[in-house]
Parts: sequence; C-alpha cells; structure tokens
Amino acid sequence: MAGRRPKGRPEALSNLLRNSFEGTNLGERLKDLAIWQYWEQAVGTDIARRARPLRFGGGVLTVAVGSAPWMQQLSFMKVDLVARLNSCLGEQRVREIVLRSGRVSDAEGETVQAERPTPRRLRQQTQVWIEQQCSVVEDPELKQQFRALMEDHYRSSGS
Repeated sequence: MAGRRPKGRPEALSNLLRNSFEGTNLGERLKDLAIWQYWEQAVGTDIARRARPLRFGGGVLTVAVGSAPWMQQLSFMKVDLVARLNSCLGEQRVREIVLRSGRVSDAEGETVQAERPTPRRLRQQTQVWIEQQCSVVEDPELKQQFRALMEDHYRSSGS
C-alpha cells in the first residue's frame, strides 16, 4: 500500500502535526508555539529565569520581565534576542520583541523574585544630621516616619 510508513521507529507526534497542518492557519500557529519550546535555548538560562514569552502575533513577541534592571538590560539586547530566536526556529518569524513588566515563573511554577539590593549604610555625619532634623518633630510616630523617609532617601542617593 502506498503512503504507509515502513516498520521501525515511530514518527514523532510533533512531526506528524507539523506535516498534517502545513500550509494552514493551524500550521502557522504551531510554528509560533515553537517560540516557547526554544525560548531557554535561544536566550540562555539566566535570561529565561527572569523573562518569559507571553504572546506572539504578527511577528511581535511580547515578553514578561521580572525586574526593572533586567527590563533595561534586555532592551539593549532585543536585536540579538530576535536573531537568536529566529536562528533556533530556522526562519524569520520574530520581527520585534516588546518587553512588559510582569511576574515570571520558573519551570516549577515558582515566582522568581527580583533580587533586592543590600541597603547602603549611612555615614555617621548623615545620621547625626537626620537626628538633628527629626528633633524638632514632637509626635513620636511622625518623628519615626520622618526619620525612616530621610534615611531611605539618603541611602538611595549614596550619602
């Protein structure tokens, strides 16, 4: 009988689906879904832990990024990431990457938390100055909030 596959190794389901739907809208969607399959291979483990594809359409891949520093880093890498993805896909499917802030889960579904920087220590001179400024505030709760606000400000500015 013509069209029968010879005995031996079975055909992979992904190949059967790809061949069955080739040239149809569903076939094109299956090609799009390969982005998720090749994501970690294309971008590397470090990026894949911090950024995940959300949706793809019209050549535009939307990616969720778990933190602002990684968002900035990936914005500089967009052209390279597009090239890497298209290389893994074997064709020019991804035209552009759009980055969105969002939660990113690892393979086990655990949310990856952004690494928080260690707070800077305040110089002794800055601590004395903050205490002087807070000494004029009479309400204890307001004084505590004012002190915390000033400390946060000076820690973030590096003083």
